[in-house]
Amino acid sequence: MYIVVRLTAVIYWSATLTPNINQQGETMHIYADVKIGKVSDHLYTLLTLTKAKKFRAGFMKKDGSYRVGSFDLKNRETWKQQDGTMYKRKGKARTTDPDEYILAHDLAKKQPRNISVSRLKWFSVGKKVYKINHLAEDSNVRIFEFEKVKFNYVKDLLSADENTINQVLQGI
Repeated sequence: MYIVVRLTAVIYWSATLTPNINQQGETMHIYADVKIGKVSDHLYTLLTLTKAKKFRAGFMKKDGSYRVGSFDLKNRETWKQQDGTMYKRKGKARTTDPDEYILAHDLAKKQPRNISVSRLKWFSVGKKVYKINHLAEDSNVRIFEFEKVKFNYVKDLLSADENTINQVLQGI
């Protein structure tokens, strides 16, 4: 389990939590490792740790609907669209903040997508699945918890919709 706290644009706190319960089951101690950097850098690190080039993600869109898809992080200049035509990226710079959005290529719709880090619910890469809890968020501090969950829950996460995703995530 990881907790990520973004204090400024360039600082975050990442902790690996290990519960320790005494013999009577009365107290619980939490031990943490602290790392400094950006939240988006930590997310990219988790996405690129394995040999797998593709990842799945579930996130809430701006209109409130729940979206699930298969993505990769390749920066394509040209790609084949669903209708068979080739699309060439215009020479313009990226308009979204790289700290707030993940620029990923949707493998089903064959188009680039900006996935908001603050609206990301879960992602899986290889056989690792991470549930993201947004513990606190304001203009200066963002606290995220990256909790590793069992791969068995991927089917439930993929089949959920905007009405049931919170129940599925709480049941994990």
